[in-house]
Amino acid sequence: MTRMLHLLCLGLLTLPVWAGPGTLIKDEDLKSSPSVAAARVAALAKGSNVEILARQGGWTQIRAGGHTGWVRILSVRANTSTGSAADIAALASRRDSRVVAVAGVRGLNEEELKMARFDAQELQSMERYRATAADATGFARAAGLSQRRVPYLPAPAPAGSDPNAGPNAWGGVQ
Repeated sequence: MTRMLHLLCLGLLTLPVWAGPGTLIKDEDLKSSPSVAAARVAALAKGSNVEILARQGGWTQIRAGGHTGWVRILSVRANTSTGSAADIAALASRRDSRVVAVAGVRGLNEEELKMARFDAQELQSMERYRATAADATGFARAAGLSQRRVPYLPAPAPAGSDPNAGPNAWGGVQ
């Protein structure tokens, strides 16, 4: 079972990128090449719509606002219709099987990573392990757990304010 989960994660993390729509998930500098030291081409805001062109190492090449360049791989999310197993299977069927990037996969050696292939049928079989909200509520009730409301933290103080002058940034007193 653990091996199956590792392979599922590997399959999702190693899907090669296609030219398609994406969204920046944080403010980012568009770089002229896939390097931190590369020249800045443009500043892009979180939520910007982009076209994903390629991936190289920890970088994604995109086109946005008439500019083409590179951003960090974790700064852009590919847009799919629902993110369902069927969507992922459809995307995978259009791509080659090269391993492009792996982040956070443990328990697999280099040879196993090289042999990894997307298996749409296996992904579909994983759907039966999905828990619904009703399942989670029933489990919690059977375990004697109860719901507890936790208030949100107050917003941090604006930048440049003196944290030693009364309440700190999180609303407490220092």
